[in-house]
Amino acid sequence: MKKLLPLAIGAALLAAASSAFAITDEEGNASLQFNFSAPGARSLAMGGAFIGLADDATAAFSNPAGLVQLAAPEVSLEFRANDFSTEYAHSGTFTADPFSTAGVNYREADSDTRSPSFLSVVLPQEDWAVAFYRHEFLNYETAFRTEAISSIYPFDAAIDVSIYSYGLSGAFKLNDRWSFGASLNAYQMDLDSNTRRFTTVADTLVRYSTQQHGDDGAFGFGLGAQYHINDQWQAGLVYRRAPKFKYTASIVPGTQTFPRLDKQAYLDTPDLLGLGLVYRPTDAFTLAFDVSHVQYSQLTDDVISNFNLNDDTAAGRAALEPLLTKDDYEIRLGAEYTFTEMEVPLSLRAGVWRDPEHTVRFNGLPNPAFGDAVANAVLFSHGDDEMHASLGFGWAFEKFQLDAAFDTSERNQTLSISGVLRF
Repeated sequence: MKKLLPLAIGAALLAAASSAFAITDEEGNASLQFNFSAPGARSLAMGGAFIGLADDATAAFSNPAGLVQLAAPEVSLEFRANDFSTEYAHSGTFTADPFSTAGVNYREADSDTRSPSFLSVVLPQEDWAVAFYRHEFLNYETAFRTEAISSIYPFDAAIDVSIYSYGLSGAFKLNDRWSFGASLNAYQMDLDSNTRRFTTVADTLVRYSTQQHGDDGAFGFGLGAQYHINDQWQAGLVYRRAPKFKYTASIVPGTQTFPRLDKQAYLDTPDLLGLGLVYRPTDAFTLAFDVSHVQYSQLTDDVISNFNLNDDTAAGRAALEPLLTKDDYEIRLGAEYTFTEMEVPLSLRAGVWRDPEHTVRFNGLPNPAFGDAVANAVLFSHGDDEMHASLGFGWAFEKFQLDAAFDTSERNQTLSISGVLRF
């Protein structure tokens, strides 16, 4: 079995050395936390519903068409602190035929990241604008240790992956109703993971590790449009094309005698198509609604086992292929009320949004004749939709705006502080 019979893999590894894959079935890949929320504490407090609104410096990423709404040059900076937990199979027992994980014990590994998540500079003119920005697209790390789960050997897994983009955005105002924008993004991905596998065979301690390492750059782009229906209603549309990154997946021998194996693999990040609608019943009150289709399935297109091809036949590969993520919709709703009569206007904000389940999952029931597929079905078996709630506030001084927000769900909490300086 994959991750079960380490001494049986040597010859098959050499035969597969020239293959190229999508993302691998490394356990740490199961719950990558992509950030499709618009940057900035203001949008986070509104549940990330910002595609239609997009009326500050963060529009450079969220919807570049909104940049023409700015009246003066702006510099925006955001810091985010994320705390999140990753569920994993820890110990217990399972049955292969009929397949059941009723005896498996699941635990959560707690992780956190702290980093500057967004920086932008916007230079607006009368009917057009240009912006430069840096955005944190993915910042994820976790580590956990399992015990024996029936015949699946224990392992230690750790992964640290980040993706940042540097972008140039431009927008122009076609008329009083329509504006359009585009962005070109240079992405940089850094990936480092190591899963140490160990067991005892014939009273001998056996060790080896599966590793992923990558430092790759790629380009993406975004397109946006905004339509001002009337003084109360406006809408926005955005499409973001995210890139594919190349990295190296390796099997590193410990106490085994097989040679080291390095293979080329890919991290194909999901594209997004989003629609936003904004309603302003008064000058002080704003409601925003976004719905976005995220192509999570790109992450696992053609994924197969990278670590134990001891049955490199069509039937064997087909038994391992059901590891996948599914396309789904993010739905966001946010509100903002500004006390405009105050000398320094204060804004209160709140929002809710649905983060669809997008962990790497084994789809269906495994073929009990293929132990590798059974192991994957156990280890990649959990994930749920999450409902987020958010709150925040902002103070708008003459030249400076300070915003703060907190977003929470069952397994994720995010604190954001951002500022905008206007010239």
